[in-house]
Amino acid sequence: MYIHKRESQPATADQVFKQILRRIIKLKLEPGQLISENQMAKEYGVSRTVIRTVFARLQQLGFLEIYPQRGTYISLIDLHHIEDLLVLRTAVEKEVIYEMFTSLGPMEKNTLVQRLEENLEEQEKCRAEIDYSGRFPRIDSAFHKIMIDSVGRYQLVDMLGDLMYHVARWRNFDVAFDKRIPELIVQHRDIVEAIKAEDLSLAQQKMADHLETITSISDRAVAQYPTYFRV
Repeated sequence: MYIHKRESQPATADQVFKQILRRIIKLKLEPGQLISENQMAKEYGVSRTVIRTVFARLQQLGFLEIYPQRGTYISLIDLHHIEDLLVLRTAVEKEVIYEMFTSLGPMEKNTLVQRLEENLEEQEKCRAEIDYSGRFPRIDSAFHKIMIDSVGRYQLVDMLGDLMYHVARWRNFDVAFDKRIPELIVQHRDIVEAIKAEDLSLAQQKMADHLETITSISDRAVAQYPTYFRV
């Protein structure tokens, strides 16, 4: 059971929103789970008015489904929606790789590869982690950010904004479902090796393979967790 640690001052609506959103993304509040204003107001020590504001924001993001007279439920994972979002993310990252190959000079590329290899060394230290809640997520994010920042394109990711929260929830599920951290490390290394080999097409393909996470597990995931997914 989740127990919220009370602060000396009442939490603001924004603080409560961020904490509940984090619980949803981390699957601490499971897809399809029934929650209530009274329950959350008690957990966070705030009024129902605050919770009502928070619920409205979460509903707008697509993480809550509110049914009058029936209750409020954590939204199910929509794999078709996730697939579309991953297509957008892949397009951005493939463009980043294209610009890395066409706009960075030799010294800049060497520096980039060095930073990526240092990041891979840190990833290897996380190989035994079984889900996406340890050190690995931060290092994983940094790996992609190193490439995106190398060509000044992080705003492209920012443009995807709140939509990426849905991808983050899927990633938390998908990594834990198949204990995929060792596989992700291998995929990251394949991307770096393609960059070092000066093979643009291969680097883009390795990135696409890395980000396409639905096909290989979707049937098994839905079969094992049928209440989590919109079908």
